[in-house]
Amino acid sequence: MVFLIAVVIASIITAGLAVALRLAESAYSDLLSEFNEVSGRYEILLRSHDELSKRYDDVVQRYSWLDTTLKTKEVPSISQLELWLRSDKTDEYEYDPDDFSCFHFSVLLMLHGRARDYDLGVVALHGRSNNTGEPISHSINAIMTTEGLVYIEPQLDEVWWLNDHSEITNGTTYRFPMFEDLVYVTEISILFEYS
Repeated sequence: MVFLIAVVIASIITAGLAVALRLAESAYSDLLSEFNEVSGRYEILLRSHDELSKRYDDVVQRYSWLDTTLKTKEVPSISQLELWLRSDKTDEYEYDPDDFSCFHFSVLLMLHGRARDYDLGVVALHGRSNNTGEPISHSINAIMTTEGLVYIEPQLDEVWWLNDHSEITNGTTYRFPMFEDLVYVTEISILFEYS
């Protein structure tokens, strides 16, 4: 009888182990499949990263001359800057989101300003409308004047500044000339230095 009980217990344990083994094999198979899928996606991302890195390096190499230091620099007053902007034709270009965006306006005005020995920079803003939450990305110009830091909306030739001529900072809400709503800035990037 003891032998029979031992055989029954051994059978139960063996059956339980067989079920546990099948469950473990199934779980392993699922994990292996998931790992292979994630690994494949990682390889795609890695190739994309490598391609984007090469493209970025190419762009940096081709356009590094844009960010050169001026040999001579004129620091204008706000009124001199506004007078020059009235003669500059950058604002007369037509905006096209695919071919001539706010970034292009900012870079063109920067180049025109640097030809005039004004050390204009380009600033990219990312954020959202305070009213609607809609994402906003925009580029503007910045320059140090005799009165302090000012910003330029290159599509409108509008010069403006913050209290005490301070810099725009992340996590703050501002009114920008191109937007009816207040804009909450989540990220600011200086694409081309100004001084």
